[in-house]
Amino acid sequence: MNRVLSLLGSLLVSSVLAQSAPAAMPTPAALAAERELTQRALNQNFGPFGAQSRLFVPQLPAKLLAPLPAVPASCLLGSLTQTPNDAVNSSSQAVFYDSTASVAQIRSAFRSSLVALGWTPYGDRFDPANQGGFQPADDPANLAYYRLQELVTFNAQLERVNGVTRVSLRLFSAPGLKEQLRSQDGFSGSRSTLPALRAPEDAKVQPGGASGGGGGNWSTSAVIQSTLSVQALSEFYAAQLQTARWTKLNSAVSGKVLTSIWKFSTPDFKSLTGILVLREDAPGRYSAQLASLGFQN
Repeated sequence: MNRVLSLLGSLLVSSVLAQSAPAAMPTPAALAAERELTQRALNQNFGPFGAQSRLFVPQLPAKLLAPLPAVPASCLLGSLTQTPNDAVNSSSQAVFYDSTASVAQIRSAFRSSLVALGWTPYGDRFDPANQGGFQPADDPANLAYYRLQELVTFNAQLERVNGVTRVSLRLFSAPGLKEQLRSQDGFSGSRSTLPALRAPEDAKVQPGGASGGGGGNWSTSAVIQSTLSVQALSEFYAAQLQTARWTKLNSAVSGKVLTSIWKFSTPDFKSLTGILVLREDAPGRYSAQLASLGFQN
């Protein structure tokens, strides 16, 4: 997305220089060559070969794939549309704004207006590894939604640069969206037995993936950066386990490692053992593991 903005910026700069320089106006042939070069560059970097790419400066596409939310305190820079010449690739539209509003203000406005416009947030339904265990910190710079009425997906990227929020909105046609949703709703063979654990407000959490699924056995790990102590971090996650109806059996500290043992049940398993391990690798940096074991307590 930054490459699109860089390309647009280069085109705008070249236009300004052309206007300020005493050179003669470009000929129709030169404009046609520049247009062809721009289209080829866009196709190569941002879309399928053979797609028809069009830039609108500073305009929206003539017809949006689906309704877009209003961007508060913004200036429209322009838009890009890509229409493939085959039935394999999907159409897409990108719209670019600059806004004086903060990332948090724009995100809050989008969350309200997108739902009002009939959009549904993706959440974690398409990432089975994140159905349980350590969750990454909520990223305020990205939003993902879908809209069944037009079979379209929506993505927003927000970036604060030099006091201005750069807003990039993308729409993708998704003919197979309903089938994708149905297949995910029917997926239950390896659903995690672990509860989803949200990240502390000040933390950066990098999940390390998950494994297991047979007999109630499941394991997930993460690397955590936080100003909390290992004890405070353990208490933060323990409170969420208790909310998920886990019961603590015991806990122990060995050096910089804190381990707690739990018991819990799920609709499929009457009795499971849970283990939460936090290890301080460096000041403010931790390794974490959460696991369920399918043997009797």
